[in-house]
Amino acid sequence: MGLITLSIPLFFLLMGIEWLGGRLRGRRVFRGPDVFTNLALGSAQTVFTVVAVGLLAGAYLALHARRLFDIPSSSALAWAGLLLGVDFCYYWFHRASHRMNLAWAAHAPHHQSEDYNLAVALRQGPIQPLVSRVFYLPLALLGFPPAMFATAAAINTLYQFWVHTELIGKLGPLEWVLVTPSHHRVHHACNGRYLDKNHGGMLIVWDRLFGTFEPEEEPVTYGTVKPVRTFNPLVAALAPFRELVALCGETPRLMDKLKLWVMPPEWRPPGTGASVPEVVSGRPRFDVRASRRVALYVGGVGALTLLVTVLFLVRSASLSQSVKLVFAAWFLASMGGLGGVLEGRRWGPLVEVVRLTAAPLVIAAL
Repeated sequence: MGLITLSIPLFFLLMGIEWLGGRLRGRRVFRGPDVFTNLALGSAQTVFTVVAVGLLAGAYLALHARRLFDIPSSSALAWAGLLLGVDFCYYWFHRASHRMNLAWAAHAPHHQSEDYNLAVALRQGPIQPLVSRVFYLPLALLGFPPAMFATAAAINTLYQFWVHTELIGKLGPLEWVLVTPSHHRVHHACNGRYLDKNHGGMLIVWDRLFGTFEPEEEPVTYGTVKPVRTFNPLVAALAPFRELVALCGETPRLMDKLKLWVMPPEWRPPGTGASVPEVVSGRPRFDVRASRRVALYVGGVGALTLLVTVLFLVRSASLSQSVKLVFAAWFLASMGGLGGVLEGRRWGPLVEVVRLTAAPLVIAAL
């Protein structure tokens, strides 16, 4: 098991502490539908990573076979250099993900939540690893062993969990060096002055060096510039790609159709008439009014689905690729079905009947 999977109990423990801290301050930190979507999208990325592990690791392994240096994993200096290198590469991946449409579509689900809490840290774009892994390939060529890189990347990811909270204020001198909750609140804002700022993972020094730093000074409005307005995780994951495809279809010139995928999200092709929406500070958050029965169903069955997903992650190393693909299809149905039930869609219960009927067979295959 990887560090991320082993850390799952800690994630929930810290979320419980954050919930309690919010209650003691008289604040509602979590909203049930948003937490459900966050956890489902985080699980979806993990499932995708397991299914596509060969593809994701292949390029790194191929470059490492042609490495320039032999770097020993027993060297403390090598570990320090790798952690610094991973964070540097993460900065450029993260920055590119906000400035190029195709990469943004993969990353956007992480920013869709209009809340800001530790559950949002778990919300990820399912196919984002296909983009992010490209930026780490220079580390393979330098000679950092794959297992060593995987550990350093996991440490970088784990660090970023705690900065997703509103309950921790500014941290004095640490603000000059480390990424803090204050810095990352700015990053998750869609206020004009905050857009595309503070991309660092562990160190804020990259943003200070490369001109993307912005301090937290005014109230934050969370979410994407164009709100996704759904708690269905499957719809939320696909929405950025659907919008890009639709805009591509409206674009008259072939060169602009091709250009669209690598241009910044605010760019609009000539002749489309499309415009970028303006963010209204303090805009109302999207919400759904689910009955108690629906909330209990989505919460209870959703929790059981996540437990089955953890079982899948624990046993993934011994599973065949066909079983992994079957589980991935079942999990996608779970995301769509539970999301449909939560939002009162007529097709939601039907999807749930089908995938719950298949659940015993899926579990037996794990």
